[in-house]
Amino acid sequence: MEKFHLSKRLRAIAAFNGDGRRIADIGTDHAYLPIELAKQGQIDFAVASDIGAGPCAIARANVADNDLAEVITVRQADGLLGLTAEDALDTVYIAGMGGILIQQILTQGSDRLDGTETLVLSPNRDAESLRRWLAAHEFGILDEALVEDMGHVYPIMVVGQTQPQVPYTEADLMLGPVLRRQRTALFVKQLTEAIAKTQAVLANLTNAKTLQEAKIVEEQARLRVLEEEAHDDH
Repeated sequence: MEKFHLSKRLRAIAAFNGDGRRIADIGTDHAYLPIELAKQGQIDFAVASDIGAGPCAIARANVADNDLAEVITVRQADGLLGLTAEDALDTVYIAGMGGILIQQILTQGSDRLDGTETLVLSPNRDAESLRRWLAAHEFGILDEALVEDMGHVYPIMVVGQTQPQVPYTEADLMLGPVLRRQRTALFVKQLTEAIAKTQAVLANLTNAKTLQEAKIVEEQARLRVLEEEAHDDH
């Protein structure tokens, strides 16, 4: 049996299962997440899906080693394309990949979702781009968290196919509507870093031989939003 312990990031993602009893883990790799949820008795059924034959083989071995073959089915598939209506899923996890790829997976596999599922998304980059895509496609962000693991900060988004009650502001899309309300120490640290990064980008643009006026205006607007957030004591 392959011995493993869930990373801090995966533990945080697992904590967002809520009432989900029938789940899919897209890009499952070694099936650690569904195995952990099954061992805790939190789920009745899981699809562990991965595009790679190698990860699927390891996932199947791990599922068998933990005597969970009756609960977890491993499928080699691209994104959501291995899911069927008969799976009757209530929760779909997509984690461990970039926000752009998550958008592509949701676009390509939109007909595999019936709109009732809760999506738990954890991009390892391009979180802002993913939020903008979600807002444009009438997905609402129901909950969020930040987790720092091995020196990298990962956002976790709990998403439903329901429009938010109040339209998202630019600050919501850039920084996360729920994260802004929670305003944790990690959020403030990320905000401070984003301000410094944007200031550096502006300095480089201003000093460039070719003046990129449109880009400068764009970054100035971005900096205003970030600085307003930093000074907002809500």
